Amino acid sequence: MTQGRPNRLQRRISSPDMETRRAPIAVLEVARKSKSGVVSRSSEPIYGGYANARGQVSLFAENCAYSVNFKSQTLRERPSLNSGAQAHYEATDAGEPFVYANVTFLRLSHERIAEICASGSFKVRVS
Repeated sequence: MTQGRPNRLQRRISSPDMETRRAPIAVLEVARKSKSGVVSRSSEPIYGGYANARGQVSLFAENCAYSVNFKSQTLRERPSLNSGAQAHYEATDAGEPFVYANVTFLRLSHERIAEICASGSFKVRVS
């Protein structure tokens, strides 16, 4: 057997990017309405989420966070957590509280995130 260049599959498996990438917890069905009125539907992988003391929920997608409004079934796109908040979040087990800037948050359990994502399609609200 020769020790040449690794094939495509070997490169993909041994890629450092694959080792650090997390698997999504659940998939959120998202509807976006364009200015012309056309509604496009997509699936957004969700990697985590938290709730604040008032029960307001945020879910983490690949490149942003969504604030969830359950009453109107809408999402508002938000920036992802800053590095300090992200470090506190990641150091906390799912379903447990964490404190950042003297404020307590609850890191959502995987079951709760899956429940939210399974509750229906959400419309993205433009800020």
